[in-house]
Amino acid sequence: MRRSQHRMDALGEMLTVSGIDDRATVHDGLGEYMMDLAVGTPALAFSAIMDTGSDLVWAQCRPCVECLPHSPLRYVPSNSSTYSASPCTDSYCKALPSTCTTACQYHYDYMDSSWTDGVLSTETFTFGSGDPIPNITFGCGYNNSFNTPFYASGLVGLGPGSLSLVSQLGFGKFSYCLTSIDDLSSTGALLLGSLAELKEPASAIRSTPLVADSYYFLDLRGISVGATLLPIPSDTFANKIFIDSGTTFTVLPRAALELVKHELLSVVDLPPANDIPWFDLCFQLKSGEVPQLPDMTFHFSGADMVLPMPNYMVVDTEAGVMCLAMKPSSVPMSIFGNFQQQNMHILYDVAGKTLSFAPAECQKL
Repeated sequence: MRRSQHRMDALGEMLTVSGIDDRATVHDGLGEYMMDLAVGTPALAFSAIMDTGSDLVWAQCRPCVECLPHSPLRYVPSNSSTYSASPCTDSYCKALPSTCTTACQYHYDYMDSSWTDGVLSTETFTFGSGDPIPNITFGCGYNNSFNTPFYASGLVGLGPGSLSLVSQLGFGKFSYCLTSIDDLSSTGALLLGSLAELKEPASAIRSTPLVADSYYFLDLRGISVGATLLPIPSDTFANKIFIDSGTTFTVLPRAALELVKHELLSVVDLPPANDIPWFDLCFQLKSGEVPQLPDMTFHFSGADMVLPMPNYMVVDTEAGVMCLAMKPSSVPMSIFGNFQQQNMHILYDVAGKTLSFAPAECQKL
């Protein structure tokens, strides 16, 4: 009863703060999209990966055993007047793989073999110009390893699990808009609470069901290149596809990816470029000229998402190549990555189990 009352009191304190309608700036960082926020009292600003594919909110804490190599954050919990380590009896501690003596020590793994170790804690966080929000449960990460080099100092999990920022604050919905991945001068936005709504023309908005609770899964029915619907067997996407802001390139079953590649080879009038690291299909550009290619359409249940060429091809005019921004899956799972979500305002109606989207000029939100 005391633990339940503590949670009710903490949530009540959160909900008295400006209705928690906040806007966080989002910017690209080497294929990861970062959001700007601040931790502690006094508040220390930092950038964190925005990740709809996981739940835990965490920040690098010092002194750290294995520090993120490019992290500028110098957050020392003992210097913050609002920091508190979570006890073993905390309900959130039970949602994590943890060992516990006096404080909740956690270990959290990601699908790319990255991980964070630390102490589950509570702290005050600030998003954008909004009021500080107290009592957010987060991982104070003293030992962190990430495969992708980035200058983030943590990660904000926006998944549907109990530990995510969305779930802790009781948001029924949130939205984000990601600017072009190669436009480092522009910023997009993460919109929380009542600010999360699509203001694009109604005729441009499409909606599709969120079909599972573990991740934000979508029902993908097929893929077209131009007017050609690819002959992908109907059971290829039986395990659905989940939309993930923390994965760069879309991941498809090998059978589906091969059909995408086959169709592109037939419509692109350029010679293939072989042995390009990290990519399954590349083409040699002629004198740096970038050809016009047809749109690619992902046919979700009840909604088509149309991807212009910049949302499925990586173009490097200096190297004289362009490459398909999709990879084969090594497990029976598909992921819709952030490269394909560029310049798209995407609304997650978690309570209504619906994902809506519309093309947008993200830098203007």
